Amino acid sequence: MFFKIVDYLKQVKKNKKIGALKRFIDAGNSHFLGNFNLILSYPQSEKKYLIVGDDCMLDCDVIFESSDGNVSIGNRCYIGCSKIICRSSVSFGDDVFVAWGSYFYDHDSHAVDYRERENDIKTQLEDYRAGRNFIENKNWSVVNTKPIKISSNAWIGMNCIILKGVTIGEGAIVGAGSVVTKDVPPWTIVGGNPAKVIKEIPIDLRKS
Repeated sequence: MFFKIVDYLKQVKKNKKIGALKRFIDAGNSHFLGNFNLILSYPQSEKKYLIVGDDCMLDCDVIFESSDGNVSIGNRCYIGCSKIICRSSVSFGDDVFVAWGSYFYDHDSHAVDYRERENDIKTQLEDYRAGRNFIENKNWSVVNTKPIKISSNAWIGMNCIILKGVTIGEGAIVGAGSVVTKDVPPWTIVGGNPAKVIKEIPIDLRKS
């Protein structure tokens, strides 16, 4: 077991995946751990897709399915082996904890209109069979997207799903396995599917 821990630390220190991606990231003295990936479907060479503050530890996938969107992460954040999937904006404040297995999804992926979904399948097959990225010709104009905001001092438990347009208020806690479809008030604990307020965090445990 000790050998595996040491080996993991070496892997983290030698994470070469970041080298080719540095031009798309603006980061302070933060750390990108062994599972970190930045996935860009259609990168623009001059764009900084990911903005990261100081003293963060990131072990997540940050995925851009189009050339649009920005992800910003404040200072002193930890994001475990989770996925951030962005088309418009996903932002994290300072001192945010995110456990493993969570998803932040700022768009619907497909249209409500079934005819547009039929077209998605058709174009995916055409692109894939032609050796292209299978979403190269996807019609994003019919897909709803809204920014996600995770405020400072929030804690997102494991295996949560945070959907488009949601704001997690300051100091809020999202219980493990929750599906968040609406804004979460500051200094509350929510849980369930859909997530609902379970209780408020006592005033003496709130940041003044």
